[in-house]
Amino acid sequence: MSTNENSRPREATKHTGVIGTVVQMWEKLAWDIDVFEDIQRSYPNEKQPLAYAAINICIAAESLRDWMTEAIRSRSLTGGKPSKDTIRDQLAMQIPQLNMCTAIANTAKHHNFKEGRWVGGRVELGWEEGDEDIPSGFALYHVDNDGQSMTLAFTSFQALKEAWWNAMVAEGLAAGRMPTPE
Repeated sequence: MSTNENSRPREATKHTGVIGTVVQMWEKLAWDIDVFEDIQRSYPNEKQPLAYAAINICIAAESLRDWMTEAIRSRSLTGGKPSKDTIRDQLAMQIPQLNMCTAIANTAKHHNFKEGRWVGGRVELGWEEGDEDIPSGFALYHVDNDGQSMTLAFTSFQALKEAWWNAMVAEGLAAGRMPTPE
């Protein structure tokens, strides 16, 4: 590793405080997912906490995509670096939820709705009536293919976290089992 590559984590933490590696960016994503799960489990009676936490997850996933892309490119030989688009396409195949996150993050960041690769996808917040065992509250869903598939965001985000970890392991940027939050 060159001196420049050794200094990157230290340089990045000047702006992030604690994030200087791909694994640390994944930890931030995992933390955001844990926050979302805590909100969803509390059966919220307001939409904003769920929606804001979900947007944060998607922005973190998009950031992780950028970190991973740069890590893969920096490992490659100078003349044989894969293009960013090639890496992003590969990551989208390994991480099925990535196109969804990219669309959500870009809409939130740029105030410009574009479906991108999440064609027909949308987010729905629905009021779920409770019963004697479960209180009423809002739930967030991801809807794919113009309503053909509807998944609880809680489930989508768990799968996102696992898929990212597996992709990092496959690229040699992480090792072992996915850590659990402390």
